[in-house]
Amino acid sequence: MNYLSISINFARQIPMLNPTTGEIALFHALLDLKNIDMNFKDKTGKRKSWADGFDPTSATLQLYSGLSANGIVKAREKLKALGLIDFKSRGRRKSTVYKLLDLSSDKSAFNSSVNSSDNSSDISGDNSSDNSVPLNKTKQDETKQDNNSEKSETPSHKPKPKFMPESVEYQLAMRLFKWIYYNNPKHLALTNKQEQQWADNIRLMIQRDHRSPQEIKSVIDWCQSNNFWKTNILSTAKLRKQFDTLTIQMDNDSGTKRSNKKRVYS
Repeated sequence: MNYLSISINFARQIPMLNPTTGEIALFHALLDLKNIDMNFKDKTGKRKSWADGFDPTSATLQLYSGLSANGIVKAREKLKALGLIDFKSRGRRKSTVYKLLDLSSDKSAFNSSVNSSDNSSDISGDNSSDNSVPLNKTKQDETKQDNNSEKSETPSHKPKPKFMPESVEYQLAMRLFKWIYYNNPKHLALTNKQEQQWADNIRLMIQRDHRSPQEIKSVIDWCQSNNFWKTNILSTAKLRKQFDTLTIQMDNDSGTKRSNKKRVYS
């Protein structure tokens, strides 16, 4: 489980589960808050995992989700019934403990039919391959197998990614991708290399273009809610290129909404 896999699996299940906008907002709020919680260690000093519970305050959930306290209570009951989260109330004085469930597990309703077909094909493939193996193996084949087993036992040291999932660059890049995937569930998933490239563009926006993370977050949310720009901003490179134009149009849009409100109440 990680931030991106949970987000993608949830987006895939939206057409099947048909959650309300409030339930979607609460799930993403819990996902973002859990991602922040991953930066801290537990009471024993060990690094937390995605399977661990966490206890955001009601005020924090309201801020991240945009829902009222009653709205959160209703939405979390539905998310639990759908098998997306679990939670345990601890009374009025203590925050509720939430837990994100593994949507990619075999128990997931979305993946059960896919896994069953995959397993049947794997079984038939194994049987056919076993029947085709010759009974008499040469010493050369045995030597190759021994060499391969020795290589497999040697631990592989993969270089750590430049941008870790808890970095602000990675989180903003994945926020844009999450929006893109939400608008178009058929969009291809990013490779590890692409994730790093997307995060590096965010780094350039912060360091060279002097954009604040909050500015970038606001523009991402606005452009992916705009009917025109959500079909044009499909990467962080394009986001960086059009950032000034997007900022101007976003400010104009918010200014128009404010003026309309004044006319209504005047």
